[in-house]
Amino acid sequence: MRKAWALFLFAAVMIVLTACGSNEETRTFEMSDQGIESTLVYTHDDDKVISQSTENIINYEELGMDKAQAEEMFGSMAEQYEGLSGVEHSFEFGDEEATETLTIVYDEVDSEELEGVQGMNFEGEGDPSEGVSMERSAEMLEQQGYTEVEE
Repeated sequence: MRKAWALFLFAAVMIVLTACGSNEETRTFEMSDQGIESTLVYTHDDDKVISQSTENIINYEELGMDKAQAEEMFGSMAEQYEGLSGVEHSFEFGDEEATETLTIVYDEVDSEELEGVQGMNFEGEGDPSEGVSMERSAEMLEQQGYTEVEE
């Protein structure tokens, strides 16, 4: 009986610690501009961004190109993301639109690897693996025309 009680108490403490251990939340931002529907989802703990997921749906016709032109243009852009620590990137080319997905896990990235990668701007943030500010990111996105989606 004593062992069972100790095991129950241990399990209860672990459940409480797990439940209280993280305040992870998400914030979502969207923008539609010139044939590109963009959705960014930030996972953060207080002001520290943990990860960012981006989905861009790119309409060929609205950009004045066809599938082959899009594959050529965006395919070469995708090469710069290959082999980057903490970064997953892909393009899927459909008949009428392409879908780009990009996921960044900030505590896994190597800031030196990200230097010179188009679209990766951490100016004033320091080393992204040390933390990216959620509030500063939200301000920057809103200045660029994104709107926050209330959940």
